[in-house]
Amino acid sequence: MSTDPPITAIFFDIGGVCVRSPMLAIASLERRLGTPSGYINFAIQSTSPHGSWQLLERNELPLNATFFTSFTLDLMSPDSWRQFHVKHSLTPLTPLPPQIDGEALFWDMMNEGRTWNPVMMGAVRKLREAGKQRGWKVGALTNDYKYPDGHPLLEGKPELRREFDVWVGSSECGMRKPERGVYQLAMEMAGVKDGRGVVFCDDIGVNLKAAKECGWRGIKVVIGRTEEAVRELERVTGVKLLEEEGRSKL
Repeated sequence: MSTDPPITAIFFDIGGVCVRSPMLAIASLERRLGTPSGYINFAIQSTSPHGSWQLLERNELPLNATFFTSFTLDLMSPDSWRQFHVKHSLTPLTPLPPQIDGEALFWDMMNEGRTWNPVMMGAVRKLREAGKQRGWKVGALTNDYKYPDGHPLLEGKPELRREFDVWVGSSECGMRKPERGVYQLAMEMAGVKDGRGVVFCDDIGVNLKAAKECGWRGIKVVIGRTEEAVRELERVTGVKLLEEEGRSKL
């Protein structure tokens, strides 16, 4: 018999969970450049917590030419290139990484995120409805970016936010996953005191690891395998989320 406490909140990452993954744009570029798979994400993460990407997500660096220049330099860092190959026991074909246009890559990543994941969003809606009776909140916990006013990519953002009871975005609160404080803030905003009652869906392992350290129950969402994560949500919550043919309808 399970000893888990009752669920009080269910949080979802956005990119790669509720909308298409920006990692798809990264993978596409790596294939075009012939860059080893995983290098670009490694370069982004290796600058944490003070790289251009992390500064942007905490809204400590505006989304402008300064960011794009810094981001490009991070992606083309000789140190990151060398460290990546050492970590994976690879021999680099070139002493330096290929030319990477950080601005073009960023917008390709953001355009991927314009498409909602119908399977996961169907589950979000059903869980939110069930929460009215079960007493839980459904929230978003996302590392995001502050777009300039009137930017075309802001289209659809208000509608997405309205799908959740609680929205915790890094660009608004100044903290980002996997920083412990952002998980604590999410609990406060959902009115939750015990992290053991929180379920969290994310596509990045370090974010789930940090959530686990706060007592949360994590569910990994793998690109192209959303249904598996939703089935785990069904098991954990006891709510039927998938249709018979395996897709949760909007």
